[in-house]
Amino acid sequence: MVEHGKRLSRSLLVLAVWCTGCSDRIHVLPSVENQTIRLRFNDERHALTSIENRLTGEVYPVTGDDFAIEIEEYDFAQRGASGPKVTNLTLTPRDLKLKQVKHSQSELEIQLGDEIHIVTVHYRLLPSNNFFEKRLRFKSTRAFGFKRVVISTLDFRSSRLVWMRYPYQKNVTFFGRSAKGGLFTGVELPFDRSSVGENGQLELAYVPHFRGVAAETMETEPAYVGVYRRRAGETPSPGLPLASESDAMLAMTSQILGPPRHGLMPIVCGWWSELSHGTYNSPADVEADMRSIDFIADCGINWVLDSHPWSGETELIHSLAPDQKYKPGKLAVSLLEHASKKGVKVIFWPTLNNSNPWFEPGQVAGKPLRPDRPEWLISPPDLSLMNTRAAFLDPFPPLHSGPQQTGSSSRIFSDFVRGNCLAVRPFQNWLVRVQLDCLSTGYFDGWAVDGDFFGGGGNIEPVSCPSRNHDHLPNDSNYACEAAANRLASSIRQAYPRLFMMWARPLAALGVWSIRHVDACFSLGDSAEVKFLDGIGARPINVELGDRIRTLSRIRVQRHFFPHYQDQSQVFAAPKSMNGGIEWSSEALDYILLSALSASPNQLYYLPTKAGIPERDKQIIRKWLTWGRSNIKYLQVRKDLDDWPSAGKVDAFAHLVGDRGFVFLFNPNAQKLSATFKLDDNLGLTAGESFEISQVHPPGLLHHPVVRGDEIQWAIPPRTAVIIQVEPRLTPILSK
Repeated sequence: MVEHGKRLSRSLLVLAVWCTGCSDRIHVLPSVENQTIRLRFNDERHALTSIENRLTGEVYPVTGDDFAIEIEEYDFAQRGASGPKVTNLTLTPRDLKLKQVKHSQSELEIQLGDEIHIVTVHYRLLPSNNFFEKRLRFKSTRAFGFKRVVISTLDFRSSRLVWMRYPYQKNVTFFGRSAKGGLFTGVELPFDRSSVGENGQLELAYVPHFRGVAAETMETEPAYVGVYRRRAGETPSPGLPLASESDAMLAMTSQILGPPRHGLMPIVCGWWSELSHGTYNSPADVEADMRSIDFIADCGINWVLDSHPWSGETELIHSLAPDQKYKPGKLAVSLLEHASKKGVKVIFWPTLNNSNPWFEPGQVAGKPLRPDRPEWLISPPDLSLMNTRAAFLDPFPPLHSGPQQTGSSSRIFSDFVRGNCLAVRPFQNWLVRVQLDCLSTGYFDGWAVDGDFFGGGGNIEPVSCPSRNHDHLPNDSNYACEAAANRLASSIRQAYPRLFMMWARPLAALGVWSIRHVDACFSLGDSAEVKFLDGIGARPINVELGDRIRTLSRIRVQRHFFPHYQDQSQVFAAPKSMNGGIEWSSEALDYILLSALSASPNQLYYLPTKAGIPERDKQIIRKWLTWGRSNIKYLQVRKDLDDWPSAGKVDAFAHLVGDRGFVFLFNPNAQKLSATFKLDDNLGLTAGESFEISQVHPPGLLHHPVVRGDEIQWAIPPRTAVIIQVEPRLTPILSK
């Protein structure tokens, strides 16, 4: 590591500080490198000229490393003020003069400007990363509208890489493949406007559509470029990343999002577990939910997600006065205090811009927040910009509680639910303050937000607000709302660094770049529906649900690039008492619980807390949660074996740290099958040579001595989950 640091320092020594008018100096831009990547720059145009993949020894030439910033300028200084537009212009490196260049071991910064504008180009490459980031910082002496940003144009045509555009959720990554490895690149943002032309002409761009204040620095979202090495024998599947590409992306997102902050997090979802959805009207309402808290504690679960937004105080929250503090009412507090006595921690559930998008008949209707500030509302929709029914006549219809589908940008909005526009800085500040007020009461140990940018209950669409007085430019307000939601989470995290935080909609459905600052997001397919895998045949419901958990988790990790410890497995289906729910089943509880524990340290339980379950089933849940807490350091790491849950296959997750840990094997089929895997680094085994492996669940098999690199075959009974323990062998095994 010391030698590596010296080498990196030597590569940067030749960097000079540049300034306008200093043409008599010799200026040489450095190479910036770590053990994985080397970047070389042109000393004339200050642009990237090649990327060396040190994992494979390949060098990828690149040209045209430019930027472009499209703005409109005004003759006023403040955001949101009215006044005539001065001009529209696009700034590129050719329009600006070089001001200075700065560097450190991990960063390279080039500043350009004119009398009005300053643009700083910032490259960042940390010593242990397999990627670098590029972003821009922009400042103007005039107020401006930030319309479109091209962070980088990169022409890889001479590199002979074969490019693939891979869209996932609301994001896109571009993979450039060579025989030995390749590049991956994109923008750390959903709904970006990046593209790839023939043979690798890349434009990494997005549309912020944001208002800027004079002299205020605007920092763009980062673009990333990373390298990887292909696995032996990899063959492409149409439309999907290679396993090595998924691994490389996952290594990057894990670095950016950071390690887990918490241990095992079993959480009961109050909404889907028979707790009250509405405002408490009497002590009897609270007493019923107290019995649910008792049930949760009996199962060994120590967390519950509040079952109603803002603790059910709908009328209070949507009528708060400007300086009024929010705290739960007397009846809600009595439940919170009971939960504390039972050792069950409660997760606070605020909303974004409507007091309760999910109200039911007979309950207090949800409304936008702060009725005294109508200028903070999303303006009446421009029907030409929204997929609204042609028959939509009333610009301000009442909020409807009907189901809201998610995901498809072509669907029709049957209702326009009115909410506050998040892209209003005074509203953002108020919303942060009110949520911090509630957290300061000490009743909550977690925070979770659900809703959407329109004011509804989970609509995942780019949002459009025609207002000319908000922080966004008229109509396209999506990026401004995304930035506001991330700012909200960042403010909560800064105030409470150890708080457990989770996103539901819309951020969890936007993708991995939208879950910064939080510890978990709702499971993929987080509804209470039961969707079975095809091709394996009928099997117990808990086997089917376990297979679903592992399949969805693999999608999250291998296709959406979420670290598994930021996913959240949905355990069990909605109880029969809930619409569309099913009867509780005691069969194959081990199978579903081990599927959840192996998939992620975060689990969201749907349980019949009022209808009840057999006492024996509670004890099984408690047993496995106790085991999970004892082995959490292994569950916080995961390697996926190749096979997914499917007919005729055994699938597996490995949880190994250094020279010990566990391999979870699952056979969803009706016949006995054997699992085959090698005991090596691909499982996460990074230390030791001699080991003992034994089956700890179901118990009974003897220890087997093995050495690193051995191929292991293990018989798995039908519809069974097996745990194999790996431990270092005290007496080394003689070479075979």
